[in-house]
Amino acid sequence: MEIYQYWTIAGFVFLFLELITLRTLPLVLAGSALFTAVIAYKYPDAVYIQILTCFIFIPVIFLAVKPYVKNKIRKFSKGNEDEHK
Repeated sequence: MEIYQYWTIAGFVFLFLELITLRTLPLVLAGSALFTAVIAYKYPDAVYIQILTCFIFIPVIFLAVKPYVKNKIRKFSKGNEDEHK
């Protein structure tokens, strides 16, 4: 198996974990792993570039997903307050 296939499998495993747990971290790791899979396809022998890409995309994706997650939590908490009244 090629290295990009490992990154792709890791991305889908993290995506599956996010669907089960509904947490932010697996979603961020899934996105980072999938972007790294694209880089690994282009540069299969450059492991250091792949690792660096993974570490660069983790905060980028976290900052991109953060407003969505805040909005989701806000809607969820408002829904629970309406049920308790």
